[in-house]
Amino acid sequence: MSALTVVAALVATVVVYGITPHGDDINAPFNVRGNIGDVLTGRTLTGSVTSVRLASSIDATAADSDWTGETTGTWVVVEADIAARFEPSSLYRPTLTIGDTTYYATERLSLVTLDDGSVRPGISSAGVILFEVANDQLQSADAAKAEIGINSSFQSILDSRLVTEVDLTSLRVEANLAVSRPEERVL
Repeated sequence: MSALTVVAALVATVVVYGITPHGDDINAPFNVRGNIGDVLTGRTLTGSVTSVRLASSIDATAADSDWTGETTGTWVVVEADIAARFEPSSLYRPTLTIGDTTYYATERLSLVTLDDGSVRPGISSAGVILFEVANDQLQSADAAKAEIGINSSFQSILDSRLVTEVDLTSLRVEANLAVSRPEERVL
């Protein structure tokens, strides 16, 4: 073989290696991206993040719960409207990613948050998803490019995930935010 053939083969190998997924990327979900208010449609879910608010505490008395959520950080309160596309599903551990840090939806307030129930085809569920976030994260430059990820079931491997981009630095922190149970409506 000529030196040119060997060099061409090595270059081709480097290119193929460079574009081939590695590690977690091999099984990563396919992100369907949008902004607040955009209706996103994945393979199993359709819906939108309708608003995002920040709060120093959560009041769940309107949801028939005596729980009041205090936190040493800040609550990121995501209001979303989600429906399954073809068969009943659940939301599995929605995420809030700020830079290299990923927060999972809190499990401290069961039966009140949207991610604690199931969604069905033709019936939209509107409710909240709550994240407890460290205050220093909200002050970082990465908070201007935060991402909320919503996927169905625990098998998000090679499946779609709804990703909404949000600027958390533009939001003011409310003292106490009341939340209620998810509501359903026929589409």
